[in-house]
Amino acid sequence: MIGALAVGAWGQPRATYDLDFMVLLEGTHRLSLISALSDLGFVIDMHWAENNPIIRDWHLRFRKGRLPLDVLLPRDAHDESVIARRRKRKLGNRWIWIMSPEDVILHKLKVGRPRDFEDALSVMVRQGQRLDWSYLDLWAGRLGIMEELSYLMEKNGS
Repeated sequence: MIGALAVGAWGQPRATYDLDFMVLLEGTHRLSLISALSDLGFVIDMHWAENNPIIRDWHLRFRKGRLPLDVLLPRDAHDESVIARRRKRKLGNRWIWIMSPEDVILHKLKVGRPRDFEDALSVMVRQGQRLDWSYLDLWAGRLGIMEELSYLMEKNGS
């Protein structure tokens, strides 16, 4: 689980209108995923795919009624690290895999919309010294988002 639900697990919960997941799939398993989601009533959002040609190879959008479900495939070494470092958390009466707080921050900084900065800051504020700062520094440098991380740290008073 990534996106706003991951933010809510580590930072300030907020309303969201979609579900976001990152999954590691072998090429042939992509069709199996589509089939499994179809069995659950989800359909591929073709309108969205046609309007997002640059990202549709690694970002699949499904819909079930009005509920969007975004499935992201790893596209870089950091995304692979996200999957390797995921954490198990209880959501209601179920255990789910959710991205680490550090990876929520990095993912939000990679996207860089104003809402993403607010989300990343809320995780930083709530998690504080529990964060792995060396991991954040390492990946912010590799991803070219050190300036964004420094900005967040300044806003947080870190």
